[in-house]
Amino acid sequence: MQQQKLVSAIALMGSMAALTACNNGDDVNVDLSSGSGGGGGGGGTVSTCPAWTTPEPQTSDGTNVCAIEEDIEQDRTLTSDIRWLLDGKIEVGNGNSSLDNEADADNLTLTIEPGTDIRGGRADSWLIITRGSQINAAGTEDNPITFSSEDDGFQGAGEWGGLVLQGFAQANPGNNVDAEAGLGIYGPTTNDGVSNDDNSGTVQYVRIAEGGFEVAPGEELNGFTLFGVGNETTIDHIQVHDNQDDGIEFFGGTAQVSHLVLTDNLDDSIDFDLGWQGNIQYAIVKKNSESDRGIESDNNGSGFDSTPRTRPTIANLTIKGATGAGANALHREGMGGFIHNAVYDAGDVCIDVDDQNNEINNDELIYDEVIFNCAANTAGDDDDDNGNEFADLIVNNNGSNTIYAEDPMLDEDTYQASSANATLSSAKNFRTVQENAGDPADATADMNFLEETDYLGAVDPDASSPFWFEGWTLENTL
Repeated sequence: MQQQKLVSAIALMGSMAALTACNNGDDVNVDLSSGSGGGGGGGGTVSTCPAWTTPEPQTSDGTNVCAIEEDIEQDRTLTSDIRWLLDGKIEVGNGNSSLDNEADADNLTLTIEPGTDIRGGRADSWLIITRGSQINAAGTEDNPITFSSEDDGFQGAGEWGGLVLQGFAQANPGNNVDAEAGLGIYGPTTNDGVSNDDNSGTVQYVRIAEGGFEVAPGEELNGFTLFGVGNETTIDHIQVHDNQDDGIEFFGGTAQVSHLVLTDNLDDSIDFDLGWQGNIQYAIVKKNSESDRGIESDNNGSGFDSTPRTRPTIANLTIKGATGAGANALHREGMGGFIHNAVYDAGDVCIDVDDQNNEINNDELIYDEVIFNCAANTAGDDDDDNGNEFADLIVNNNGSNTIYAEDPMLDEDTYQASSANATLSSAKNFRTVQENAGDPADATADMNFLEETDYLGAVDPDASSPFWFEGWTLENTL
């Protein structure tokens, strides 16, 4: 990534530090009209910024650019009239450590105004909302919030890190779970137990692009990572685009997401494991030839039967695959789950199942009203040393699984399916389907969150423009 930092004289920086120390919390404005351009791409005027940030040169249109260099230890607001730079890993609160009690964590709120532009000021920049604290990022259709790298444009996977939320909800490794890639501690505390209704805040109408910096060898950041996030967190209208690693990943928790758009991410678009039992509804996945899987799902690689078992509900999903990309869905390591009213279109393989640990036979992994239209519906691996692919158990088990092998006639612009089986005779209550299929205790569909629908895929075939994904997603990414 092209870095656009202002190189200032040491004496000048000392003067700025002194000014900041003496301004009693007021904004800082230093005029370098004869200086060279900097991080904002402007001329020489250094921005007017809050005292807790570092002023950078204004953009060419006069927008102030302010760098956040320290962790956030009190309530803060990122206003939309400023371009904000994350200068390294920025943590909100102190919950990113082993805690005996939830009360030991700070209760801070980072508010981000609609239309705000937040950029990774360098590659190893990312934002973590730690346990106990909240993010209030409530964008709107007309004024979405955008996270990206410092340079202009939205094509540059791995140019910065990503957005991370942590919570106190369940995770099958146990309490105070140490996250991958050194991203901290999440899940229940030592004494308080599981808080599945934990609330990490609000993330609405947010676009996250160009993330996935490699924080350790072979460990890139996801665009949007949810560690033990609870179901009282509000997450809807999210786009993750061109991420080097996964688009969105759930590590345990009960988080619920609606209206999700994942475009041209290079590893998996949706990834979940370690006991996630949340819900997703209305999701579009668009892959390219460099992408890996549309869904990668696991329970726990160290113990396939670890509880709580990964068993989410995903409804009204459309995956648009690509030749050369990974399977549209991979299920393994003892996970369960329920896929309802979905469309898997194009690509080499629709579904691959490895490490089947009786979840299919026990009706803990169910495909209910799903269209497959790939070069091969299943991976065709020798999963049982007898030449059998576990995914065939799903395709051929018509008792609990309903799969249609047909062209969904997916509109390339609107993502509406119009084939014979793309519309149902009546709307489905997904929880009723789950309870009737297997053990009612295994059902995870939350019908207070999910809507009953009578169509397959992410977009209602009877809808007309503007569609739910229009107006706020990044231009020319769908």
